[in-house]
This record gives sequence, C-alpha cells and structure tokens, in this order.
Amino acid sequence: MNLGFETCGNATLIVYDRGIPVLVTDPWIEGAQYFGSWVLPYRFTEQQLAAFASTTHVWVSHGHPDHLNLESLAAFRNKTLLIPRHQGGRILRDLGEAGYRAHELEDNRWLQISPQVSILCFADWNQDAALLIALGEDCLVINLNDSSALGTRAKLLAQAKPFKRRFVFNLFSYGTADMINFFTEEGHRIEPLQGEKKPLGYAYTALLKSWQGTHTAPFSCHHVFGRTDSRWAANYETPIEAHGECFKRDRGTFIPGYFSYDVGADRITETSMEPVPRVFREPAEFGDDWSEPLDRDDIAAVRAYFQKFEHLRRKFQFIKVRVGGQEHCVDLGGPKGRGITFEAPRHSFMTAIQYEIFDDLLIGNFMKTVLHGGVRKLYPDFTPYVAKYGDNGRAFSISELDAYFRGYRNASGFQGWLDQVRISSSRKLRRQVLTAFNSASPALYRIARQGYRRFLA
Repeated sequence: MNLGFETCGNATLIVYDRGIPVLVTDPWIEGAQYFGSWVLPYRFTEQQLAAFASTTHVWVSHGHPDHLNLESLAAFRNKTLLIPRHQGGRILRDLGEAGYRAHELEDNRWLQISPQVSILCFADWNQDAALLIALGEDCLVINLNDSSALGTRAKLLAQAKPFKRRFVFNLFSYGTADMINFFTEEGHRIEPLQGEKKPLGYAYTALLKSWQGTHTAPFSCHHVFGRTDSRWAANYETPIEAHGECFKRDRGTFIPGYFSYDVGADRITETSMEPVPRVFREPAEFGDDWSEPLDRDDIAAVRAYFQKFEHLRRKFQFIKVRVGGQEHCVDLGGPKGRGITFEAPRHSFMTAIQYEIFDDLLIGNFMKTVLHGGVRKLYPDFTPYVAKYGDNGRAFSISELDAYFRGYRNASGFQGWLDQVRISSSRKLRRQVLTAFNSASPALYRIARQGYRRFLA
C-alpha cells in the first residue's frame, strides 16, 4: 500500500508512507516479559519483520516491558525513538544513557515524520500516553494503548475533529493486564471477580462513542502467560473471539483481529493470526528459585525501597515480604493493622527493587499478595504511588508528588485539573460507600462494589 498501517504483536502499529515503513509503535518483537511471565501468542509475518528493520521512527508509549521492550529495541539502535514528555523523564534519560537516539515529543503538538504522516502525542499523569497518527487529510489513528487519556481527552478530541475516518485502539481484557494474584491470610487463593465480567463488545462500542470513532479492533491485549508459576492465570486470559461479543454494529466497524488498512483504496484486509505453540517455562529459566532467601543486604534494600514512598507511610502500617520461606516486615508507621504481604522468589523480587520496576513484578502474576486490615485493593494507595508516580515519575515525597501533578496540570490545562478533581472525589466517595463493608464477607463486598459501579454509571 502507498499510505496506510497494519496491526501486529501486542500494541504494535506499522505505518507506511509511499510504501515505506515510517513508524513502528511499542515494538515487542521477541522475548518473554515480566520476568518471563508474558509471551506473545501469535507470530509475525516475514513482511512485518522486514518492516521493523526498515522503519525510520519508533514511538514508545510508556515503561511497561510489553511496550518498552529492551530486547526488541536493540534492533532499532539506528532509528529515532520518539518518547512522550513524562514527568520525571526516566525513559528519555535511560534510553539516552544507553546510547539510543531518543527524542522527546512536546505535548499536543503535531510532528511531521514523512510527507503524508504526522503524529501528535500527549502524556498523562498515570505515566501512559496517547498518540494521534494522521495519514493524509482524512484518516486518523487514535492509539490509546493502555491509557485512559487522563486530563488530555478534550484536547485530543479537538485535534481529531477534522478527520472523517478514525481508528480507535485501547486495551480491553478480562483483567490479566493487572495484578490479580491475591490470597487470604490463611493461604487460599481469592478468585478474580468473574461475576463482574461483561461482554467486551460493550466496551468497544463505548470507546467508539466516546472518541467519535469509526473503526476499532483488539489492541494492546495480545499476551498469554508463559511461566509455570503464573500458569494459573491462563484460565483468565481473554480469547480473541471474545472481544467482539455484543459489539453494536450501528456504532461503527469492529475488526476481530490483526489487519491492515490501505488509505487510498479505503480497504481493510484481515491478517492471519498464526499461533505460537504454547510452552510454560520453569521459574529457574529466569533465575528464580522459590526456596532462596534474602540476605542481609537484600533486606536493607527492601526496607529502603518501600520507606522512601511518603504516601505509603500515611496509608499503611507495614509491608511484609516473604521470600524463601522467611518473612521480613518493613515498618511504615501508618494506620494500625493496614498492610500488604508480598511473597515472591528472590531473583525477580530483588531485580524489581534494584531497578525500580515493581509494577513488572505485580503484572507478572506469579507473586502472591495478601491484603491486611481492611485493605481491599492495591489501587489507589499502593500501585500508582509506587510504580507510576514513584518508580517512573521519580516523585517520592509529598512535595515531589505535588510538583508531579502540577506538571501534568500545566500541560493539559483546565481539563487536566478537572479530571484530577473528579478522580480524587470519586475515590473519596468510593471509600465512604465501602467503609461500611470493610469487615464484610467477600460476597457482601462484591455486592457493594457492583452497586458502587452502577451508581457511577
């Protein structure tokens, strides 16, 4: 095709201008991610592999390894890497220090990368980013990948308005792109709330309505589990055929898998999704031995890591770490009884601590997590403050957090401020609604949670 794009991999787009690949997004091409727990379920075609080698630009949305994949980026050392303007600047700095030609994109400003292709990027405070790709004057790709366009949606919609044909891509699944490996204090697994699962077609329909889109397809959701100790989570993977269930065809076009789009011919061609043979690999292949304990230096590093997050010290009394059958407690001094226990193999756990990539450990879903003292979820008081604002955003103290959010508000303007107020108010309401169920049974808590969601709908 002269001008167009195709989807492949997990969250990868290949964009063509004059038949030449000019942009690749979030290239995860090889390797098992999240300490070996995630693998790609489908093969690339020879043409796609050739396009990776020939492209001129690579866009990386955020720091998760199914998007920023170091094994795959090694093949793009002579390309221009385009990086969102994330607060903290960690991705830009780390890639620059590693010798890559990394260029930071200014928020909400178009950049022409070829005669017929321009892009516009907008980072949000969850350390995610959205990308608009203009192919000529009438066709636009809205690549939301894992983001919710927090504080940026209004400005992105204004930029998208002139385009008649809008492809909108966003992550939807049954929940395996997040931490779901929870246990009771007695050691029994807490089953993910499958009763809350509804047909994903409703989500895709709402996506097109919200973004005034014309086309959508499964995107940023193509992974399966590949470790024997995360194999349990394979029961909750999302089959490709489930994505279109109950999609409202009067809202737009749903494409059920990989595809290419030729702008000039206005033609969609579905791409064969050839499965990769399923293999579950042992933790030892990734350096993990569940019986190996922490040493004295490890314990000191774990304490220093969690204690530097000032927000945690306000919300939790303790973080317990169980490694190699031995338990260690990090005293945070927060509300009595509130805490979290993490049980994981030493190598992966200490790698996450050393390189400040704790979200990679959570999402791998082989680490076991127990919540204490009425704590019901890792959001909103643990995961974003540790993995998003802290590890990636480099904001650890309250004053640093204030500056972090102020930076995003300044970039997104009134809408950014409004979204921050809306989410903060929603969280406060949620706490009030669910406080009465704090000591309730799991079944009663489920009812309260579902009722809260219906109230907000």
